[in-house]
Amino acid sequence: MQKKLRSNIWKYFLLILANRRNYIPILALYFLSLPNTAAQQIGLYTGIGWIAGFLFEMPSGYISDKIGHKTALILAKFSMLASTLFFVFGNSLPYFIFGSAFISIGFAFTSGTSGAFLHNTLTGLKREDNYGNIDGKIRANVSLVSAGMILALPLLTKISLVTPIQVYLILDTIGIATAFSLFSPKIEYTAEDIEGEKILSQLKRFKGTGFYAVSIFLGIIGAFVIGLSPYKEPFVESLGFPIILIGSIMAFSRIIWFVIGHNLKFLKRIKIQKLLLYEIYFFSGLVILSSQLKNPYLVGLILATAIGYYQARTPIIQEHYLNNFSINKRYKATMLSIKAQIEKLFEAGFTFAIGFVMAASFNLGFLISGISMLVILLTIYPFLIKKLNK
Repeated sequence: MQKKLRSNIWKYFLLILANRRNYIPILALYFLSLPNTAAQQIGLYTGIGWIAGFLFEMPSGYISDKIGHKTALILAKFSMLASTLFFVFGNSLPYFIFGSAFISIGFAFTSGTSGAFLHNTLTGLKREDNYGNIDGKIRANVSLVSAGMILALPLLTKISLVTPIQVYLILDTIGIATAFSLFSPKIEYTAEDIEGEKILSQLKRFKGTGFYAVSIFLGIIGAFVIGLSPYKEPFVESLGFPIILIGSIMAFSRIIWFVIGHNLKFLKRIKIQKLLLYEIYFFSGLVILSSQLKNPYLVGLILATAIGYYQARTPIIQEHYLNNFSINKRYKATMLSIKAQIEKLFEAGFTFAIGFVMAASFNLGFLISGISMLVILLTIYPFLIKKLNK
């Protein structure tokens, strides 16, 4: 059994790699190359996809805990394959709507389930204390492969705009085969781990644990970092960044991710309270600094660093949740999905609001975002500490 459990770790790498959608930067270009399509329709299929992901986020975690994490990951991989097929063979808006919806559903089923599955695997191996380091290194390795795939996009698009998407027919097939080959860990539960507990009951039990305070705080950070991400390329391009090198920003963020992901042991030495305080100044400082610089390469480097660090440190945040907020160990995926749902709420609000400012000026948009992040986070930080120190 131990050998089968250990095999889950390298298979987890393949699962995460197959889940990446590195063709997203050219998806809109491919869509516009099709007959009878318009730029306004990009927002439509993207928006419907986001709604699908939002609606499935919390239920997907609960369903996963009920039917089994392995089964949920298999469903997620089939959902990803369905999205790829719609994009590859689609020639109109309805195909892209379905493709966007299925990709979001696949992400929703993976978000809480993958972390819960790895944690259960490590628990079976009695290595759960190393969750953050192991997950961090796996995702860091995936990020390095992703960097290469992103840099390969210009070469693949020379063949055809659809070629980068077609590559994922192979990766999705590998992902499905890998999901079927996983070994489900056998976990021992206590009387406190109530079987069949409803989501509403869990939501009530999270009160007073610090779960909501931490989730809101992290949701605000994520809203700014993730919400600003789509604007980084247009921003640096407006400063004179060569469009042919635009993919290098995302690729460099993956390299940052790789380096930090392999050194999370240093971040784990910092108490979560102090780490979150440092992040207030780190993220807001980088965003404000980027708004004041005129060198597009330096701005690109700064924004790539912020995004790379944000993604790299996620496993130790997940580890904190699994160690401190797992009130019912039968429902780890549910708990992580609730966290993700809260983050999505803040991302949606910020993305909608910042669009109006960005329409006037990228510099102004990044400046206001950085200052707002600093003020909001510093204001609520004392309340966060009060909850964490209870």
